[in-house]
Amino acid sequence: MKNTLCLLLLAILVQSCDKDDTDLTCISDCTVIQGQFLTAKGAPLKNVKVGVNYYLGHGIGASIRKIKKTSTDKNGNFKMQFYVNDDELGNVPGYFQFVYDYSGLDPDVFIGTDYNSYGIGAIHSRDTIISLEFYNPKKAFITVNLTGFNPSIEEDFFVVSSLYPMGRKIGQNRFINSEYQLGYDGNKAYATSSHTRIDNVLVAEHDYNLISISKRKNGGETIEEDHIIFVPDNNILELNYSY
Repeated sequence: MKNTLCLLLLAILVQSCDKDDTDLTCISDCTVIQGQFLTAKGAPLKNVKVGVNYYLGHGIGASIRKIKKTSTDKNGNFKMQFYVNDDELGNVPGYFQFVYDYSGLDPDVFIGTDYNSYGIGAIHSRDTIISLEFYNPKKAFITVNLTGFNPSIEEDFFVVSSLYPMGRKIGQNRFINSEYQLGYDGNKAYATSSHTRIDNVLVAEHDYNLISISKRKNGGETIEEDHIIFVPDNNILELNYSY
């Protein structure tokens, strides 16, 4: 009974640290966060849920003020207008964060289908206008064929991974021909002596992708290779590499 009471009090304490101000309307001295969500060929992404929160502290005792939330319109645009409180303005311990949720998108079509966030940091003036743009590519797959892979020792390997444009618009990406950040799903495909055809390497459709090759032969040094490819619509692309 005592443990149950303690857990109940802890739950109440944690909940009391969250404040929902998303229904409030800013009349004057408003800060604005606006932007757009796009996919392949610059097509808009509608109905993406977005929001802005203010966080103070970490773990138990931390507080979250949910400030505003909305969804992108048919053109992929969004705009949120809100009032920054006195104790949130300038160089203070807390920080603002923009959140967006792809979970309503079709996972068979789009690469990004989860909850994400982008740290805005501090806001120093209430008349600040923050403009953001995000890109969520359409999903495609390619095949990699490997020739001459006959490993002589156990330490020999051949690994394929892919990176693609995804995320916030940052200007020119130095790794690939894109204005957006690089995305990576964490998957690596390994070839074996009996399996030298690697299917279903995830890439972004109608976009440039970076195919990363890592290999070791005869126990020597690991060799890294990067190849930039463009993946067209409805592709049946197959890449061929020699070990």
